Amino acid sequence: MLVERRPHPDLPARHYLALERRLGIRLTGTAPFAPTLATGPSNLVEELRSVGWLGGLTIAAITATSWPERKDYTAQRYIALAEDIAEAQQAQARLLLIGGNPGDGLRVTTEAPRRHVQALHIDGMPADGLVDLFPHCHLIVGNDTGLTHLAAMARGGRDGGGPPVIGLYARHSHSKWRTGLPHHHAVATNLSDRMHQGDLCPVRDAIAPDTDVHMDAFPPAMLAQFGLELLNEVGR
Repeated sequence: MLVERRPHPDLPARHYLALERRLGIRLTGTAPFAPTLATGPSNLVEELRSVGWLGGLTIAAITATSWPERKDYTAQRYIALAEDIAEAQQAQARLLLIGGNPGDGLRVTTEAPRRHVQALHIDGMPADGLVDLFPHCHLIVGNDTGLTHLAAMARGGRDGGGPPVIGLYARHSHSKWRTGLPHHHAVATNLSDRMHQGDLCPVRDAIAPDTDVHMDAFPPAMLAQFGLELLNEVGR
């Protein structure tokens, strides 16, 4: 299992070369390549804050994905991860489970409370609303999907800061699908690292893994330990 904190700054070079040719300009040659997104006031943030959801340890987990059988880490694994972090910090955690659009607009539902965790499902929240919400969390964990990348780009507060973000990469390159921002980290399988090293794609290049690689490759306890390390770094 690979835990890498920063992507290779020059991969995949062919994409930047293609953009430079199309735009006719030189792009930056080093990370970060992605912009940061400024946040603003949010009704949802104020509503959550008013009922105590953003006052203590707040973790956001991305459950949305276009490929559930491959990329869904599942709410139960995220809850187990949050339980481990909260127990280690001797705190009560609030877990925001950020889902996709169910087709009927914004939907907010609660999970039965656990010993150390209260979980809230937020489904169908527009992307601009999530940009305003993410910087109010202490840690964000997500599968290899657009909302995880969006979370890394969302920065707020007076200092323009925000939480560390952990992306989970089972099959695709952990460097290709990261923003390059220093707080955007990756936990990846050996297959993902192989895709990173060779600038490959298992779909485009028709690469079959030796065994099926799913999100259960990432034990919640291991992710919780990495999350605790990042939280401790932020708290120093």
